[in-house]
Amino acid sequence: MVLCGALAGGCGDVVAEREAVRELTLLHTSDIHSRVWPFRARISSFEAELGLGEAASLSEVGGVARLATLLGRERQRGASLWLDSGDALEGAPVFERYGGRLELELLGSLGLSAMALGNHELSLSAPALADLLASSAEFPVLAANFQPRAGSPLDGWLPPSVVLRAGGLRLGVLGVANQQSPPGLSEPSNDWQLAAAPDLAGAVQLAIDDLAPRVELVIVLSHLGLDADHALVQGTSGIAAVLGGHQHVLTAEPEWEDDCAAASVSEARGCSPRRVPIVHSGAYGQWLSRIVLSLAPDLSRGGALSVLGAEHTPLPVSEKVPEAPEIVAYLATKQPPVEPPLAFLSAPLPRRSALGADSALGDWTTDAVLAASGADVVLLNSSGLREDVEAGVLLRSDLELAFPFAEPWRLARLRGDRLRRGLLSAAWRSAARDCEASLQVAGLRLQIDCNACEQRVATCLRVERDTALGRVPLADDEWLLVALPRYLTLSGADFEDAAAGAELDISVPDALARRFAPLPSVVDVARCAAAVESRCSDAWEAAACPLSEVRARAICEDLPLVEGSRDGRIEMLP
Repeated sequence: MVLCGALAGGCGDVVAEREAVRELTLLHTSDIHSRVWPFRARISSFEAELGLGEAASLSEVGGVARLATLLGRERQRGASLWLDSGDALEGAPVFERYGGRLELELLGSLGLSAMALGNHELSLSAPALADLLASSAEFPVLAANFQPRAGSPLDGWLPPSVVLRAGGLRLGVLGVANQQSPPGLSEPSNDWQLAAAPDLAGAVQLAIDDLAPRVELVIVLSHLGLDADHALVQGTSGIAAVLGGHQHVLTAEPEWEDDCAAASVSEARGCSPRRVPIVHSGAYGQWLSRIVLSLAPDLSRGGALSVLGAEHTPLPVSEKVPEAPEIVAYLATKQPPVEPPLAFLSAPLPRRSALGADSALGDWTTDAVLAASGADVVLLNSSGLREDVEAGVLLRSDLELAFPFAEPWRLARLRGDRLRRGLLSAAWRSAARDCEASLQVAGLRLQIDCNACEQRVATCLRVERDTALGRVPLADDEWLLVALPRYLTLSGADFEDAAAGAELDISVPDALARRFAPLPSVVDVARCAAAVESRCSDAWEAAACPLSEVRARAICEDLPLVEGSRDGRIEMLP
């Protein structure tokens, strides 16, 4: 009492400030990529620490039915809104089967409030995406940095922001799409008739300023990636929190960044830096993030709130989470037919990185396409490999998750100098990605000097061709038949010269299945039989399970044995 008196009422101010502090709980996902059903995943030590499963184990994770259970639990605890940062579509066979309808209808039925536009939503044409949003999305899909051009089918379907109520507050939620993917999206004549903002931070700031008079908080749903989210916060003022995606990163705790940090922003707006939390929530529906914001009145802006603190709890969508029965029953009517095994893998065919790197799986894939297409050279973007292929019984569904993009392939004739130019561009990009290859190749041998490529020196890349007479340097004037996915031929991509090539009637799972077929049969029948039994319900109707030992052994005796490893066809020199 004496101290409070000496402070002339200061204790009263402190008490009033504490009473004014309130909490808001938000839920967040990103990059679900059509993973409607649970799937097998190898649990990392980082994921194990956060409760997804036992480290190094192969566990069944994810699935909308489990996500529904967690959403229900969190809402009972007081969570106000569920928000998503994009790429809800494309990444599993269900996308091709239903064109995205099933995914969006499920998210809407589970109460998603808003979503940012992801680059994989743009795997659909503008008319197809507009029809999908009109028919199946009960929530807005936001993109503050894109403006549909006059006559675009998407006109009216990609608002910059939305005002939502949560916990008695008015929240302004705005979306920020990725302007670098798909290739050519930022060009004026892109296929979606979308005008990309020439000044990303400026476009976001306009959206913030539009929302600010009408809301207490502005939340950004971003599909830019983590580093770009930090840069966005530095170049703007007024964001309360960023919930991001695109790179499939899970931030165990919020990362903090000062807004109004760029001199041009502070001088133009007269603002002072404020700390802004940034949260990313992983991918494939393996995590539901709970974000608790501690809020207090912002004395510099009447009626607004500022963030005093943020707590992020990644909730694992693990096999321990029970599935919501009503979702399971509904999805049973959509389940694709089961298929018998294609092969037995004695060891995994892994990727080396989620974003790139030459790998055993990449070698197997490009070799399979080489054999199926009759091409001289095969190119594949490393990021197109989305799952490791685990040891044991191999099902077509495993291949479809590893290679989920059913985009067409091109077969084009390219001169050596044009091919080298595209490879050099990819090498420069690889050097910027921690010296990890952005391409997988067959029919070529590449040596990439990352130190030189970081400086964009043309001599940083050495290219040789595999021929019947051995390896020979790639000649500028020779013509080669090149097979590659359409993605690599889009406007602005490294190999856009191949865009006019003929379309290949081929898919990666089909090419791999053909390559497996003539291989010798399984040698370790006992090990294979145990693996067949462990995946019985995945490969046969439930009524057929369990299989007898005799039946399992008979199946294994007819299965081809797949073995493979990385052969070093791409040498990265740090």
